[in-house]
Amino acid sequence: MTVLLHPRYAKVAAATSDLAGYCPKNPSYLQIRARVNRLIDRYLAIAILSDRLSDLPSQFTTPHTRPWEPINWKGISPDQVIGVDPALFAMIIAGATEIEAPIRAYSQESWDYLEAVHPQMAFFMGGECDAQGSIKAMGVWEKEERQHAPTFRKIYQQLTGEKLQPKPNSVTGYQPNGDPWNAVYHHTLSRITTEWSATAVYLWLMAHSTGDLQQAIAQPLQDEANHLAKFWGFSRWAFAEPFFTQMRGSTHNLVDLLKHHQGERTHSNDLIGTEQLNHAIELTFTLMRVMVRLRAWNKELSPSFLTHLFGTSPLSRCSRGAA
Repeated sequence: MTVLLHPRYAKVAAATSDLAGYCPKNPSYLQIRARVNRLIDRYLAIAILSDRLSDLPSQFTTPHTRPWEPINWKGISPDQVIGVDPALFAMIIAGATEIEAPIRAYSQESWDYLEAVHPQMAFFMGGECDAQGSIKAMGVWEKEERQHAPTFRKIYQQLTGEKLQPKPNSVTGYQPNGDPWNAVYHHTLSRITTEWSATAVYLWLMAHSTGDLQQAIAQPLQDEANHLAKFWGFSRWAFAEPFFTQMRGSTHNLVDLLKHHQGERTHSNDLIGTEQLNHAIELTFTLMRVMVRLRAWNKELSPSFLTHLFGTSPLSRCSRGAA
């Protein structure tokens, strides 16, 4: 990897504010926390999360992707990385690229779980397949998510001057357990975990960037926040789990997910180390702040509101079995 300038020697864009608010050249830990909070207020406001969830029923009848803002690729440069070693920043970008790479496999996995119990959600995730399993129409989720890996690959090249050769993440695939609703429950928790972790990582990357680099990362971030809202709301409607039960399940999945990804990365993105400890703490803070926002939003998701969006909960029609 090309050696990049340490941020203390980099010239950050002249503007003193960006999407995360005040943008110091060498932000402290507390300033990064403030930037994370500002980004959460900007992209995960309760009104925004409710709007993204309310959009889900219309996706079942008139599918439509979220339009991206134009990205100025030529404007992205290493001097837009702030408060972190640009080499480490590029390493995180490489890891994000690899995790985002096997989108077809992810969407097929979700389609397999959902098709038998909720065909509309299966269509949103994996589109429509023929009798042989071949895809006839791509799902909205897949259309949006498949833009992420190419975006991070281009960002990596702009930051390092090198082309990234990512190794796609492996996907477990459909694992039926004899109880379709129980399987969907656990799969939905898994999807919430991946959207939660991606949202937090991209928020962290945006807190440590500015200018066109930050603007570029904002595009996949908004997709992840959108999908997190949809899966969280769908889970609340379908299973009506208490918040802390759902959080506990997602946290357990997050630990397993981190172990899985760490064992497969071509470009190690381990943040734990003497010099990187502050960044690990920042990322942990970001994960928790996203969950705190979800908890506040969760209070708005009354059974009557969810019934208005999706109709009668399947819990009143069948049992999903023990979770």
